[in-house]
Amino acid sequence: MTQRAVLPIRHGDVLLGFLWVIVGERELTDDDRAAITRGGAQVADNLWGRLREIDERRGRINALLGRALAGEDVAADLAATLRWPPTGSFAVAVSRGGDEVPERLRRRRGAADYAWLADEDRVVILARDPTATLADELATAGATGGLCTFTALSGLTEALRHAEIAALCARAEPALGPVAAWGRLGSWGIVADLWTSAGRPLPVSPLLGLTTHRRADQLFEALTAFLDTGGDVAAAAKALHLHRASLYRRIQRIEEATGLDFSRGDDLLTAHLGLRLLRLYEARS
Repeated sequence: MTQRAVLPIRHGDVLLGFLWVIVGERELTDDDRAAITRGGAQVADNLWGRLREIDERRGRINALLGRALAGEDVAADLAATLRWPPTGSFAVAVSRGGDEVPERLRRRRGAADYAWLADEDRVVILARDPTATLADELATAGATGGLCTFTALSGLTEALRHAEIAALCARAEPALGPVAAWGRLGSWGIVADLWTSAGRPLPVSPLLGLTTHRRADQLFEALTAFLDTGGDVAAAAKALHLHRASLYRRIQRIEEATGLDFSRGDDLLTAHLGLRLLRLYEARS
């Protein structure tokens, strides 16, 4: 039977693995055992050195990402440390969670295609050459938030701002997906960008009075369906599984409570903007 020798690979008290050596049919001599031991020590030193290099590089990447997210221009250093080109195809995503989200994600592709920075219950993920299905991949990995694609690492700060806005929109409107993509937000992105730039104030809207109405949930549901169908009462009633007469009564209650007149285009716009601003305000973090 072919003989094998096994040697634990250790660096100090840290077990790094095991070295298996097929030695053939003859008995091992003391010189053979000494050679295997020396070889094991060399393997341990090499492995430990590589692990330290990986940890140090990860530390540099984290520091650079932290500076980039704070608004510093570190594109050149980030590209050099990541060994990525400074221009190309990139994406940045923000999600609730921690290291577990990107760890699951990188199992689907090469680890070198991702860098991330986790901070408490939030993680920022930077991806190189993202696929068109990255939002779905992130959702499968357990992410909930937003993402933005961009073409130069120097644009990371602006892309991150857009990804944060997309994440806000996803919280306000679940239909946008677990991970919403900037550029696919429609009017949600426009409204959220303006509101965020204004400092995320409490919306001043005629709809504020509805929030304390005893049937607030019903009325906001009716208003949402009415506005999302372009004021088509028949379509809105069908979506809500209501009789049109019931929906008309709810719309009339909203007009009475707010002073709005939905036969006027300006009042429709006021209601739609007010509704979205209220939902964004409720979804703020």
